[in-house]
Amino acid sequence: MTIGIVNRQRLAPLDRRALRALCRRLLIEHEVPADLSLCYVDNAEIRALNARYLGHGHVTDVLAFPLCDPSQPAAVRLLGEVIVSVEKAIAEAARRRIPVAREIALYTAHGVLHLLGYDDHDPADRRRMRRAERQALAAAGLL
Repeated sequence: MTIGIVNRQRLAPLDRRALRALCRRLLIEHEVPADLSLCYVDNAEIRALNARYLGHGHVTDVLAFPLCDPSQPAAVRLLGEVIVSVEKAIAEAARRRIPVAREIALYTAHGVLHLLGYDDHDPADRRRMRRAERQALAAAGLL
């Protein structure tokens, strides 16, 4: 299980070890032995990606692009790519008065959970996803 990290922003430092541990824990708990790609960007880049691939011309916190079906067995596979706006995390962390690293970790967990099949479009699914996010952050010592 390889978790690759690309840092394309200079706004905040990344705790790569903590982010990999968080993702590894989520993949293990969901019994998905897959590789994962994480990319950390600024608002301009995530806006451009959101427009290009999803047709939305606004800044978002995280994008998740699945590259395989997590329910399909495979020895080695790339589950997908999670792209996080660190700039958005900085603004939200300031608003919520929490550490930026926690907000970055939350966005990362949120994206990975999307790749694992979680959704947040209706209230029941949203509650299930929020609960999974809190559990993942708590288990990683990030709450």
